[in-house]
Amino acid sequence: MSTVFKIYPYKQGSKSAKALADALGGKVLKREGSSWVPNPRHNNVVINWGSSRIPAFDNAVVLNAYDTEIVSNKLTFFRSFLNAAQTVPLYWTDADDIPDEAFPIVCRTILNGHSGAGIVIANSRDDLVDAPLYVKYIKKQDEYRVHLGLKPDGEDFEAICIQKKMLRNGHENPNWKIRNHSNGFIYGREGFEPPACVLEAAISAMNCFALEFGAVDIIYNSHYDRAYVLEINTAPGLEGQTVQDYANYFNFYYGDNNNG
Repeated sequence: MSTVFKIYPYKQGSKSAKALADALGGKVLKREGSSWVPNPRHNNVVINWGSSRIPAFDNAVVLNAYDTEIVSNKLTFFRSFLNAAQTVPLYWTDADDIPDEAFPIVCRTILNGHSGAGIVIANSRDDLVDAPLYVKYIKKQDEYRVHLGLKPDGEDFEAICIQKKMLRNGHENPNWKIRNHSNGFIYGREGFEPPACVLEAAISAMNCFALEFGAVDIIYNSHYDRAYVLEINTAPGLEGQTVQDYANYFNFYYGDNNNG
């Protein structure tokens, strides 16, 4: 039975969704007005690429059909760890509850932002701005993105690839507190070995949700040898080898010659 891959994007025009579809020999579905109906004679696999909600598809395997809405919101994501043995930074929803010794504080003015959008660093109480979420700033040696995929047995996750934030060559005056592209950082793939606790934290975080795949953002504090989970991306930016890494994962476990 041949496999048909379809990508359901969080927004039409997603470059990563298109790149993944091309690598899989599949197509990106329209969010509205799609006429595609899964053919029961095929092995139909729909990959939800970051959409908080996805239509029901008969005769198809849908990956990441659940919990994408929870993890896309920083507050609901953090709250999901209340009964889990995973470490996330301390956080508050009311500025009056923040103790004086907790500063500096990361004010998250946008709960669904990415790439540092909506972040304001408050070094003192006078610097606080109105926000739905306040997170204790954790000093970090390194920042990682751990891409994980669930094996079809539903028991174990494996690393699709692991990336590390690295300073872009030639960039002056980088912002080491907010390590995004505009502040001089890119994701590197080689020349590092993440501490064991980083992968352990990523897997522990993924186990809290009904997700088949995700990219877990983690900061590592070397002084305490501790990893802190910041978020799970269900539509991470893909380019270069990372596109092929995801295609290899989906093909291996869900494609024509799956070994799951």
